[in-house]
Amino acid sequence: MNRVFGLFTLFFLSFFSNMNAQNWYQMHIDYDEHEWLFPVNFQHVSFFDFNKDNTNINAHLIDADSIVVPFFLEKQNNWTAVSNGITLSDELQEWGKNKYKVFAIYITTDDGADIQSKEEYKHCYISVDAMGEYPDNSLPGQIRGRGNSTWEWYPKKPYRIKFDVSSKMFGIKKNKDWVLLANYRDVTKMMNVYTNITAQWMGIPFTTPVRFAELFINGEYRGVYQVAEQVEVGGNRVAINEEEGLLLTLDVDDGPHYSPNDNNFYTKVYDMPMQVKNPKNLSGEELDEVRDEFAVLENAIKAHNYKLVDSLMDIDSYIRMIQLQEFVYNVELSAPRSVFLFRDKGGKFTFGPAWDWDAGFDFNWSDMYTGHTFFTDYRETLLGTRPYDRNGNYQCPKFFTDMFGSGMFVKRYKELWNQVADSIYIRNWNETQPYIDALHELQAKQTTGYTTPITRETDRWPLKGFDFDTEIKKMMRWLRNRLNYLNPIIEAYPEPDDDDIIIIPDDYTVAGTIEKAYTLQFSRGYSQYVSVEVDPEEIADLIGDDAENLSKKTLELLPLNSDGTVGNNTAAKEYGAWFDQNGDTNQWANGHVYIESDELFNMACGCHPNNCRGGDVHTVTMQYRHHPTAKAVNLKVTFTIEGGWSWP
Repeated sequence: MNRVFGLFTLFFLSFFSNMNAQNWYQMHIDYDEHEWLFPVNFQHVSFFDFNKDNTNINAHLIDADSIVVPFFLEKQNNWTAVSNGITLSDELQEWGKNKYKVFAIYITTDDGADIQSKEEYKHCYISVDAMGEYPDNSLPGQIRGRGNSTWEWYPKKPYRIKFDVSSKMFGIKKNKDWVLLANYRDVTKMMNVYTNITAQWMGIPFTTPVRFAELFINGEYRGVYQVAEQVEVGGNRVAINEEEGLLLTLDVDDGPHYSPNDNNFYTKVYDMPMQVKNPKNLSGEELDEVRDEFAVLENAIKAHNYKLVDSLMDIDSYIRMIQLQEFVYNVELSAPRSVFLFRDKGGKFTFGPAWDWDAGFDFNWSDMYTGHTFFTDYRETLLGTRPYDRNGNYQCPKFFTDMFGSGMFVKRYKELWNQVADSIYIRNWNETQPYIDALHELQAKQTTGYTTPITRETDRWPLKGFDFDTEIKKMMRWLRNRLNYLNPIIEAYPEPDDDDIIIIPDDYTVAGTIEKAYTLQFSRGYSQYVSVEVDPEEIADLIGDDAENLSKKTLELLPLNSDGTVGNNTAAKEYGAWFDQNGDTNQWANGHVYIESDELFNMACGCHPNNCRGGDVHTVTMQYRHHPTAKAVNLKVTFTIEGGWSWP
């Protein structure tokens, strides 16, 4: 070891001589009015030098040449910074722990370039200023972009950061992986905050704590960010068995259409896009096993068999998740998006963590690329007044509504809602208010003296026509009115009789085929004059039942591929699909003709003008499945395209 000057000699030597006993220590830096405590790992440092007046820190590195001094110090080169003093001590355990404070994160990329990719990590150095409330951090790591629409559409980008070693963030338990949410679309910055607080209070498990920090990248101010845990399996995250536990997400962006071959599938019964987050890199056979296991739950829900569902799924977590989605009117449940659930080894499917709420609160999708309009109307619903019939403003997957065919389920739903209805708004808004206050607190900034975090955010990302305080008031008023609006609707949900549980057969016998033929006008494209009509008496005759017994409860309508297998519902309605030139179900972009409807016996139809030509003939098949008799009837429809372009 080289020279060590001043009063630090014996103190430093005593720690250095014991470095094998404990690798990590807190280094206490004093510089002018600022103080930091950040971790030092002696495995990466050969020795420190200090000048005679103890103001120069020189860290000599063993295996890297990255900067190991914290932010705000006057860096002289890659190894040296100016300070007023340095001490080393055991890592402190007790801090002020004011979680509402707006902290700071400083990120310096190795090459000094900005982050352009959300697929590839860029190596960087991450310094965390916890304002004396929690331990600071100054560690090497990586950063990349994240998100889907938030990354593609908006100038303020969200990020994912990864420390080289596990570390706490503002009092949240240690981990390597963290998320920085931009919340650009949300002028209030409080939609995720309020809803996460509410989710935790309702008991939705593993929902991330809330923290705020101002972000600097390569010295440039990037605004106020919400710091969140990455949703992943781990003792400090989703605490389930890492090898045999399942972490799943229902999300169109992570499903097979937008992320093909990414550990995902369409669910067997409700045709929902699902990704397996844990375990990763499953084989095709292993994915099929997960799909089959989930289908057991799906079939139990489809039959609204309360007792069977209760043995397979934590019903209360399912109800709480649906209630929260409805309360904040998160229309992305209809896609679905960002719906997480897990199953521990030997346990039940359970919903959580709660995640991503800035598509709720009556967001105006008509100006989604440029607008920030929320809170216009509180008198809309996802589930409607009769959830089993899905008469709300959005058509959510029947996975979330079929259980309302059980009277036992509806009673439990109402019971759980009554437990939270009195407090869900005011209690959780009171917990949100300190975060709002912290954004208004006068606080030092490196370059411009004393301003508030929300002022700096607004200056960095000005949103014409929107004001933080005004939007906060709108949010409060909307939530209060929303609660008063929903209470009588939920109380009046119909409670069906549970005596006639429908058993979903494993196999169906085809009892006959109904054939139809229609002419589609090329010029009319998606909007034709004709519709596909089926006489329920004809179906009843084939299956041997009475037409009055045919309903959505007993009869199902599914699209079939040309080989007779069940295809994916790629239409916009409850029943139907887009079909390609071979008569197989396909996405809209590759489709030629479609059938779709929310009704069983009258369906809209049309053609894709970019894919069809005059004279084309397409034959497609839908199948009616009658659960009580386990019989099926095929509906074979032939469409002839008239007019428009013709093939040469």
